Amino acid sequence: MIRLRPARKNERGLTLLETVVAMAIIFIVFLGLTDAGLLVMENNIRNTLRDEAVSVSDNVMALTRQTQFALLDAEPKGVPVPLDNVVRQIRGLRQTYRRSRVFTGLNTETLQVQVDVSWDRQGRTYNHQTTTIVRNR
Repeated sequence: MIRLRPARKNERGLTLLETVVAMAIIFIVFLGLTDAGLLVMENNIRNTLRDEAVSVSDNVMALTRQTQFALLDAEPKGVPVPLDNVVRQIRGLRQTYRRSRVFTGLNTETLQVQVDVSWDRQGRTYNHQTTTIVRNR
């Protein structure tokens, strides 16, 4: 037969006040973790959008390098030439990238091509720029 012994004063367990204080401390810790998690997630999304802008710029550069030099040389020099906007679906977000190209004649056989890609996120405008040189072959 098991005998139950009476509880001692120091073995009563947690009081209501101790439980409420412990829950408040845990709540404050989780609040801080949530804020840090949101900050990390926002930075991750911003980096993903930037990586996609680099990809968009690389695609424009690849098409530019495949174009005949005579056609590129006929483009206006020193003036941004807008290209069609590109819409990409990234993590459930629909992001529009604005693209433009600027040609600068370095000499009769060489052009400098600058591609600008810009996008908006939460009221701010971001920009990625790529520059290359194309020669007549």
